[in-house]
Amino acid sequence: MKPYRIRFMSEVCCDFALWGDAARPLPVNGEYDVEDLEHVLPISEDLRSRILAWAERYYRYDGGDRDLDVSDFDGRGMFLSRELQHELGPAYKVHYFFSFAGSRAKWLPTVAGEPCPGWSAS
Repeated sequence: MKPYRIRFMSEVCCDFALWGDAARPLPVNGEYDVEDLEHVLPISEDLRSRILAWAERYYRYDGGDRDLDVSDFDGRGMFLSRELQHELGPAYKVHYFFSFAGSRAKWLPTVAGEPCPGWSAS
């Protein structure tokens, strides 16, 4: 069976970071178009909390709180998305979308020599 795709990204007016594949059933429960993936996926509570905190930070930034190191934000998101891929395993594919200009060029080389099967970024 083809891995279930998860998009990990910040989004305007959203306090969550994970977006599923609405056309496919979620492997963990067979449901379609699942909301609140952070609460449904079989991941550790620690990772779940850190992903939600990351998304909440962007939500506040989007709401006008401009006290955010944008490069650090994207680096943390990238590493969280890779950790998510490791915890979920081969039944899932996690793709991280960088939020700010310049972050991809800065952060992708830091993981170039560290394989993470299923994970990708743009």
